[in-house]
Amino acid sequence: MMGKIATAASMMFIVMVIVSCSATIPSALLTCKDEPRYLGRPTVSAADLLEFADRVAVAGADCRSKLTAIRKIESRN
Repeated sequence: MMGKIATAASMMFIVMVIVSCSATIPSALLTCKDEPRYLGRPTVSAADLLEFADRVAVAGADCRSKLTAIRKIESRN
């Protein structure tokens, strides 16, 4: 009888840990902006390159900020 109670208590503890871990990181933090692709003209101007470089920087900043948020959440657990 004691073994069944201990098994049930262990299973409840495991379920609680899994649920609490999965609920700590919002799903919005687990996806980054898509990698930008150059869809411009075959002849590239300096303005095209600057615009593309800016989109790459924004996508990278998005991922870095989300990774930082995930690290903060994980360090609290």
